[in-house]
Amino acid sequence: MQNNIFSHDHFNTWQTCKSRYFFKYIKKLNWPDFTGDYELGKNFHALIDYYLRGFDIEPLIKNAGNELEECWNYIKDRQILSNKLIKTEWGFNCRVSDTHNWLIGRIDAVFYDAKTDKYIIADWKTGKYIPKNINSNFQHKIYLYAFFNSKQSLNLDFEPEQLEFRYIKIQDGVSIESIDFSREKEIEYTDNMLNLIEDINKAEKANKPETCPINQCAYKNLCFKQVRKNP
Repeated sequence: MQNNIFSHDHFNTWQTCKSRYFFKYIKKLNWPDFTGDYELGKNFHALIDYYLRGFDIEPLIKNAGNELEECWNYIKDRQILSNKLIKTEWGFNCRVSDTHNWLIGRIDAVFYDAKTDKYIIADWKTGKYIPKNINSNFQHKIYLYAFFNSKQSLNLDFEPEQLEFRYIKIQDGVSIESIDFSREKEIEYTDNMLNLIEDINKAEKANKPETCPINQCAYKNLCFKQVRKNP
């Protein structure tokens, strides 16, 4: 199986459960997954995108539910929103090094902070927590890599050290986890991605999991049946 287009969910899923990856991305069994509540996140992302584009969001706020209004009140006076906006809801496709492999994704927002001379990639999180095991999570790795390697097409000029990623959790207040970038990290992330891609492209069937690493999974029943057939 060959596949040359990857998102951070591809890499995170592969690291978490190879059987889940097999069903979701190789067999492409995109079954409905009702294990999460995405409505608040979807509405908040739309709200803040409208705000950053300069639209009047007061009518939206008036008709918003309490949770959405609370999230907006937590973030509206934060310093990050006063920085220069570079991009909002920026969809990207970026080649991995000089290979035929590509990264795809959508960045919530990018700002330029003139005081620190840094570009800040913001990722709004309305869930209960910032991703666990951040060091192994591929979302910030792919976003940092893709934005830096797209700077020429964006008519920007900056060094890796001028780029920063922020997971910004907006629920019950605001908490932030920041990750800096560097030339060394660019090399490290490239190697990480290419090694995973090599492993992924060797996959031909679901691996037998010793234990299920995911508490709630749309593929759990199918996974167990597959394991019984392939001991």
